Amino acid sequence: MATKDGQSILRAQYHIRNKGSSRCPDHRDNDVVLLCQTCNVLICTSCSITSHKSHIDSFLEISKIRNQHQNSLQDFVNEAEKIKIPKLNDQIISAREELSACQPKYKNISDNIKKQRDECRLELDKIMEDNLAICDKMERAETHLLHGHIVNLEVRLDTLVKLSSDCKQTLQTGNAVLVYDTVVDIKDRDFDIPQTTNTDMTEFTPGKDRQSHLEQAMGKWKTPEHLKTELATSGCSNQGPVVIPKLFESKGMQREILFKLCDSLTVISKFLYPFSITSICPTNEGRAWLSDWATNTVKLINNKGQLVQKIQHNSDIQQISLDPATGRMWFCCTEEKTIHELSTSSTPVTRFTTKGLPFSLCVINDGQIVVGESGVKVCKLVMYTADGRVLHTATVEASGFGPVWSITQCAVTGNIAVASTTQISGDSSNPERSQLVVYNPTLQHLFQYRGEGIKEQEEAISPERFDPGIVVYDSKGNIVVTDRTRHTIELISGTGTYIKTLHVNKEQLGVIGIQRGNVLWTNLKIRKRGVKLFKYYCD
Repeated sequence: MATKDGQSILRAQYHIRNKGSSRCPDHRDNDVVLLCQTCNVLICTSCSITSHKSHIDSFLEISKIRNQHQNSLQDFVNEAEKIKIPKLNDQIISAREELSACQPKYKNISDNIKKQRDECRLELDKIMEDNLAICDKMERAETHLLHGHIVNLEVRLDTLVKLSSDCKQTLQTGNAVLVYDTVVDIKDRDFDIPQTTNTDMTEFTPGKDRQSHLEQAMGKWKTPEHLKTELATSGCSNQGPVVIPKLFESKGMQREILFKLCDSLTVISKFLYPFSITSICPTNEGRAWLSDWATNTVKLINNKGQLVQKIQHNSDIQQISLDPATGRMWFCCTEEKTIHELSTSSTPVTRFTTKGLPFSLCVINDGQIVVGESGVKVCKLVMYTADGRVLHTATVEASGFGPVWSITQCAVTGNIAVASTTQISGDSSNPERSQLVVYNPTLQHLFQYRGEGIKEQEEAISPERFDPGIVVYDSKGNIVVTDRTRHTIELISGTGTYIKTLHVNKEQLGVIGIQRGNVLWTNLKIRKRGVKLFKYYCD
């Protein structure tokens, strides 16, 4: 039998018949009258008994298949005239319309690119203006800080000169009781000469990876696969797609900050402190302001527990906060609904009043004050200017109502984290159960954290078990939070991811605060009240 390959060889040996000719190309005196279906060629009677004799079973008379082929031709004509020709005409018209629209389309894209460039320039100018404004503000703040430091030194000098004179007088004329009282007074005071104020408050580091950020700010192209190689070889970018160019968000973005945690907390200092502490605000000089709600007092102590300064107020001091730019202390009084600032003369000055009951406050980077207020059936965060003008307001999301216990702002992103009272899933058995909520710098809700990732005895902590008390951001943008249920200090990332349990206390935890350099001040309650200073980063 002839194979298909064999047939191809045979067909290659046949003479070619002209289209429409009835003469056999091999036997020119004969007409073709048969179809050899094996070879799919028309043959004459002579071919049927010679070169095609082995295909006799596949022969058909041409006259008998005429109608069949005529029908095939008619079907082709019908399909061509009714379907394919009109479709081709439509496609030609459509392609010409696309061609006519091609130039305006790319003209529009070109205009958008130029517009985006102009907007990027405006944004860059705005960023430059913002940076220059920061520079001016930091210059004023540093100048103010140095003036305050000088005033502090002068006050200390005057106090020391006067006290020295009094001591001389006591030595000469004082009785035993006066001598004793004077010695006790001296021991309770801090006469250490304060270190020169650290004026290295900030620095500007020019960005190095400008190209990628500028490309991201300009936008991205969506290109067909078959053009990507051509674009790449011609020097064009073959980035991913974009429909509407998106500007690079310079505010509120979480920068990647690398850090190394210590295996265990490193104790920097520890001392007994028998008094109650409502809140802790460490200063940049290694000291801390401690408030006591019960006695309406605020004390400034050094890292050995020695008293530096004491402020007595005539109303309840609910919570304190330090202005990150000036270092001045602010505090809120719940009963009076007032917000106060401690002036350079160490005298509290009332700055404004609040509508709700202020339970907490935080002076943020722009010199504005975020206050946690409680009212009738509602709990709010309110952002004020220094003179009491309301800028932003947010209702704290919760299934129950109660005060905001703690507020802190991130120096990296500007985000604001709070710990507020809530009732988890309507459970009123513990009405003081809290939640950790994070907002952007304009008090837009970002996310809640309920202890996801924290493990206790190899079991995950359920939301009703997590009870944050005090929250503070560190310089890495991470959140340090106390868990009142488990008596622990937890480290959470700025995006709400559990990192590590820093400390487990045997008894109830007190308040905490963060000093420059990520030194953690803690009020630990183990038998006797005391304060410990820890470091948890190794870098």
